[in-house]
Amino acid sequence: MVSSSGTISASFVSKRSRSPETPHQKITLKVKNQQGAEDLYKIGAHAHLKKLMSAYCMKRNLEYGSVRFVYNGREIKARQTPAQLKMEEEDEICSVMELGGGGPYTP
Repeated sequence: MVSSSGTISASFVSKRSRSPETPHQKITLKVKNQQGAEDLYKIGAHAHLKKLMSAYCMKRNLEYGSVRFVYNGREIKARQTPAQLKMEEEDEICSVMELGGGGPYTP
């Protein structure tokens, strides 16, 4: 279960035993849409970003297949993790609605 104010992974590790390289480290990421609205999500550094992407679509009542997520100018793949993309606290992901159409233009 995912919400913008909750966490995605449910593992508990005391703060004293955490190091920056632990798999239980969580970071907060912003998802910003084309209208400028922002949502915050806390996710494990080694969790697949599909969890965040699905939670965003559910919250915004969007079809998962109609939204693209972009970080640093590149589309995010569902099985990538924040650690793989070297994401840091408060980094911003852009959500972009996929446009339909694509047929030839005839005036």
